[in-house]
Amino acid sequence: MNKIWLVAKETYRREVKTWSYLLMILAPFLLVFFSFVIGMVSAGSSDDNYVGVVTSNSVLKQAIKKSEDFDNYSTEAKAKKAYKDEDIDGYVLIEQKNNQLAATYYSDQKMDSDLKSELLTSLNTAQQQLNLSKAKLTTKQTQSLATRAQFKQQVKHVEKKSFDNDPVKQISFWVLLIILYMLVITYTQVTAQDIATEKGTKIMEVIFSSMPGGDYFTGKILGIFGEIITQVLIYVGGFVAVYCAAPYIDGFSDLFGQYKQMIDQAIGNLASWGLMFTIIGLVLFIIFAAFCGALVAKSENANKAVGPLSTLMLIGFLFTVNMQSGGDTIFAKVLSYIPFLSSFVMPARVIMGNATNLEAAISALIALAATVASFIWIRKIYPNLILQTDDVGPWQNFKRSLL
Repeated sequence: MNKIWLVAKETYRREVKTWSYLLMILAPFLLVFFSFVIGMVSAGSSDDNYVGVVTSNSVLKQAIKKSEDFDNYSTEAKAKKAYKDEDIDGYVLIEQKNNQLAATYYSDQKMDSDLKSELLTSLNTAQQQLNLSKAKLTTKQTQSLATRAQFKQQVKHVEKKSFDNDPVKQISFWVLLIILYMLVITYTQVTAQDIATEKGTKIMEVIFSSMPGGDYFTGKILGIFGEIITQVLIYVGGFVAVYCAAPYIDGFSDLFGQYKQMIDQAIGNLASWGLMFTIIGLVLFIIFAAFCGALVAKSENANKAVGPLSTLMLIGFLFTVNMQSGGDTIFAKVLSYIPFLSSFVMPARVIMGNATNLEAAISALIALAATVASFIWIRKIYPNLILQTDDVGPWQNFKRSLL
């Protein structure tokens, strides 16, 4: 057992110290960092830009005074000068004719939709005050006009959102699919290349003389899986740090508060069946990537040998993407129970509400059984595969390993 952990440690240490692994880890953080910096710079450059408002209406003046996006100007001339000096993005001239408010916006570009909505709300409130004043209603009549309709919601009768109308399910769907795709495509290539490179050296004969080849295979798989766990934990740690710091970041806290519930629900979707199928699928793909790498005699042929696995991964990815529009067809139901493909299809069906927990559990047990059986079988034939250095092709090497 000590030798297995020694192989796992050496495999892990050798890979995580490479620049390629470091860049792979840092790439998402650098992307988020630069996006954040660009966003802050853009926000900072626009923070001092406002829309001027010229009005004599006291209700509007009070509303504009409370707003962070509008500034009051006493005359149109002052607003026009501020616009020419680029102190404001434009100005709104509000005139009152025959007890009706009329607003005209002057600028070289259209008003932002959010600003327009805010301005119209204030305008309608002021116009309502004018209407009530003109009508000369009593207090009781005014209160009657202010009566609002009541709305009650019986949650148990509310129909659940479909996948197409539920942004939380769609976010969970795409995040899960992209994470699984990126991890599988990265580590199948890494594993196959690593095994094929070792096979091209004579050192394997020395290693196998001091420890069983099956134990060495076990150590390799554990070391590579340790790399995946490290990467995932770093990303999870980074996400948790951002999640905890978001409420205290100026300019980001309001946005985070608005979407916090949605984020929490998406995390719940990913941390259930999605996490389990991702782990099982990754282990299964890595085991067979090691098998493919051991089939070739030259390291440059590793990418060709792992081609069937890449094809399986691509089929699972594209089919799952197509499920968004194609629905829960009979093919989706069948593929969700087939190892390799079930890691993509079944958690997507669960997120979309097309599969029950029982169906997911059955699919997970099938995938787990296939993973264990594959590991035992490949572990048994791995020494014969790795010691065959003749370049007779993957198929011939495979047949020889069975003898």
